[in-house]
Formats: sequence, structure tokens, C-alpha cells
Amino acid sequence: MPELPEVEEVRRTLEPALLGRTIVAVGAFRRDFVAPQGVSLNPLVGRRFVGTLRHGKKLFCTLDDSQTLLFHLGMTGRLACAPAQTDILPHTHFTLRLGDGHELRFRDPRRFGGVWYYATLREALATEVSGRMGPDALTITADELGAAWSTAGHGSKGALKARLLGQRDVAGLGNIYVDESLWLARLHPLQRVGRIPAPKVRELVRAMQRVLQRSIASGGTTLRDYRNAIDEAGAFKTQLKVYGRGGEPCRRCRSVLRVITAAGRTTVFCPECQKRR
Repeated sequence: MPELPEVEEVRRTLEPALLGRTIVAVGAFRRDFVAPQGVSLNPLVGRRFVGTLRHGKKLFCTLDDSQTLLFHLGMTGRLACAPAQTDILPHTHFTLRLGDGHELRFRDPRRFGGVWYYATLREALATEVSGRMGPDALTITADELGAAWSTAGHGSKGALKARLLGQRDVAGLGNIYVDESLWLARLHPLQRVGRIPAPKVRELVRAMQRVLQRSIASGGTTLRDYRNAIDEAGAFKTQLKVYGRGGEPCRRCRSVLRVITAAGRTTVFCPECQKRR
């Protein structure tokens, strides 16, 4: 499933093809792929794209009157612009014809993704982000993450990996980048968050942002399906330290990497570098 770096790469490669372009037609080949179901998309026609915004794994595209489309890639979703006269590939569920003769096409074979329509960006952010998602992983501070895990409230409960995957403490991390960040910060995935001291929280935030920035610089991680908006694969797979490497030697201490299930997800960690405390 695309995580923060992959969605950011899609945003960056999609933006040049969208900004300043006017929508001249909308095609929704599966009405259940668009929410709210039954919403009229006719107001999009004649409006011009003016901006993109990503928070966590969600991509917002805004028009000149503040109408906003939220794209969620799910597991296999791909957004791309193609000449309107080219064949539409199978599993393309949504298109926007643009005034320059291209189409924005959303293809999703497994249909875990989708498109959400909002009348304004403010409404989109209030519904999708406020109260539901934590700060973005690229910009969160150690103080913000520490406050979410404060022993003064109920935030101190829960295992570390589960809390990082949950999106309410910090937005944008999935299985790949949680495992990579915890390895870099030398933290056990089952560590209770209330027992992590402030200096270690700061180390985790630095590690998390370092991993994410490195992945973005490499175009994200392609394991199978992911491509950016210009059909390029991500190259970060070659830099993975633990994800997908269970049973292999740790790249830091050479101990054998262990595989467990944490938060319902296959999890790889080093039993020597990442001791549970």
C-alpha cells in the first residue's frame, strides 16, 4: 500500500500536469468509486486546478473556487495523465478530461482506493484530517508525538508499532516505514509507548523523518504495483534495512532479523539492536 513517500511522489509528479488546467468533462465509470455516492460532479466542469496538498497518505487537489477532490490510492491505485485519445486501461474507474487534451485517470484493480468530493478545501480538511489524523510524519515534532503518548492521560497505552500505524498520533506511516524507522531508532515494535523517554521520542522522530526523506529522494518504494504519476517505479527498495529481510543478517550488528506479528502486520526487527524495555 502506498505510504507517505509514495503519495508525495505522486503529488509531485502529478502537479505539473494539473496546475492551471481546466476540467472540461468528468467520467465516473464506477459510481461506487466516488463518495459521497450519488454526488453530482457537474460543478467541476469549467473549474481550474490551482493546488495540491498531501496529509499523511491522502492527496487533496483543489480548484479555483475551492472545490476539492481527495484521492486515496488504497493498495493498487494509480493516478496518471494521458492523452485523451489513448486507450483507457482496464480497471480505470474515474477520469477528468482537461482542457489541454489530456485526461487525469485513476486506475485501481483492487478498488481499495477512491475519490471523495468536497465543496471546499476547508470542509475536506475538517472532515478528513481534524480530529481523525495526527500531524504529518514529515513535519511532526517530538513534543507533539510525546504529548500524544503522555502518561498524564490515556495516551500512554498501546504498543509502539500499533500506535504508529494507527494514524491518530502521526499520519502517513505504514508497515514499511514503521519497521525502517524503528530499526534506525533502535526501538522494539512491541515497546509500550508510555515507557519511551523523551530523548528516545526525539530520536524516533529524527529517524522517521530521515527514512521518509531518503525514500522521497528515491521516488518511494516499489515492491510490486506502485508507480508515480509518470509511470516510474520507486528505487528505495534497495535501501531497506529490515522490511522484507526476515531471517537475514542485520545490516548493523549482523544478528539474524526476527519476524513477528505486531498490530496484525508482519514485522521484522533486530533482537539485538531493538531490545524491548
